[in-house]
Amino acid sequence: MTIGADELLTELARADASLALAVRRAGQGCEPEFERRLDGHARSLRALLDGNGAEVATDTVEAAKRVLDAADPAAPLLMLAMARETLTALVRRQAARLTQQAA
Repeated sequence: MTIGADELLTELARADASLALAVRRAGQGCEPEFERRLDGHARSLRALLDGNGAEVATDTVEAAKRVLDAADPAAPLLMLAMARETLTALVRRQAARLTQQAA
């Protein structure tokens, strides 16, 4: 299966929208439907990413769940922010490589 840069960036945008929602819902608990949504993003990203990307995607989703379930979400919010930055950088690097390979 050939993965395109557009597909990868689209999934990143979808996941990032859910992660932003997790930030807004910090400390309010993780509803089962939202947890399934986050897990779906992790599965999709794991399938699309190479190398250690799968682990980064999983770690980011786990950080989002900790934010939602935390009584004091300050520290988990910082961890999620770092995880999101790492995931975004990784996806953009891979998308750039895919674009160069396609050219």
